[in-house]
Amino acid sequence: MPSKTTLPDNPGIVLVITYLLLFAVNSLVLYLGHLWFPQYIVLGAASVNPTWAILHSMGILALLNTFAIPFIREIETQRHKLFSNTDWMVTYFALNFVGIWLITRLAQQLGFGITSWVVAAALAFVLDLIQGAAMMQLEKLRRS
Repeated sequence: MPSKTTLPDNPGIVLVITYLLLFAVNSLVLYLGHLWFPQYIVLGAASVNPTWAILHSMGILALLNTFAIPFIREIETQRHKLFSNTDWMVTYFALNFVGIWLITRLAQQLGFGITSWVVAAALAFVLDLIQGAAMMQLEKLRRS
């Protein structure tokens, strides 16, 4: 009987766990951002309540984040060099920024809006830090 909690080596399951982790982190960060800065981050629209806005928009962002992993691994293979933590953080900052910007362009449908690109950059930065910490813990758990 193993004494430690470990994750399976099945890459499909690891991607599902990654999606769920990123979804939870993204949702929490967006919710707290909306609570602390409601004048900059708007949740809800005429036909979308704030809960659905979080679920839809952060579900899409988590999918973008998760779908990027195999492509980044392919780039690593082609370069014959693994990404450093800094490379991952820069890549995910760009991915989060573009993802947030594109999602907020659909504010009427998804219920998530921001006031400017500066808010998107700040939110992407915070997401990047917290996602990075969560993913490093997941990787540590997977390797143990």
